[in-house]
Amino acid sequence: MLIQPRLLRLGKNPKGRDFVVGDLHGCVPALHAQLQRMGFDKNHDRLICTGDLVDRGPQSPEALALLDEPWFFAVIGNHEQLLYEAFREDNATSRELILQHGGDWILQHDKSLWDDWFRRIEQLPLAIELINHHDESVAVIHADFPLADWQDFDQLDNHLAERAIWAREPFKQKTAGNIAGIDWIIYGHNVTEHELRIGNRLYIDSGAFLARDFIIKDIDQL
Repeated sequence: MLIQPRLLRLGKNPKGRDFVVGDLHGCVPALHAQLQRMGFDKNHDRLICTGDLVDRGPQSPEALALLDEPWFFAVIGNHEQLLYEAFREDNATSRELILQHGGDWILQHDKSLWDDWFRRIEQLPLAIELINHHDESVAVIHADFPLADWQDFDQLDNHLAERAIWAREPFKQKTAGNIAGIDWIIYGHNVTEHELRIGNRLYIDSGAFLARDFIIKDIDQL
């Protein structure tokens, strides 16, 4: 699957709050329970996910179905890419890899359902940018932003877009410094038991499939 460097821009939410949650990995009932405890209002609030909706957890189809909800948004993760390559494009290498990392759930469902799931994956943006109520710009991308300035987003090619959903080095190396042109960038992909802040970068994938609570951030309180 050729990753397209598409950016979805959301305006300021005039009705309620905006939250960002780490990777879902099919843990949908746990997400709903945590949102309920937080007082999340689906009629007014919005939730943006850092990607990896599917695999490892037990409700991958339900996670993809969230994309039809008006309050839910997500960027593409490497698990969506692998699933698409493995079963839409029949890529043997991707198939072997995804089956080793929780993607066998799709084989338990009738193929008549697959096209709808692939359609949803095709529509996922690489990144989402939105404005909080302090007029700060907040970006969400799965793993990394591989350029120095967010305003250069349109210079991403397919190779750099691929890195944006796969890279682990900046997280592992705790690379210092800010990304220019944006107030905050929020990532998933790399599991951290507690949120990790490095400059204006925030990592929030708690590893919910390990029966941990999600890290859910109110973007007005970054």
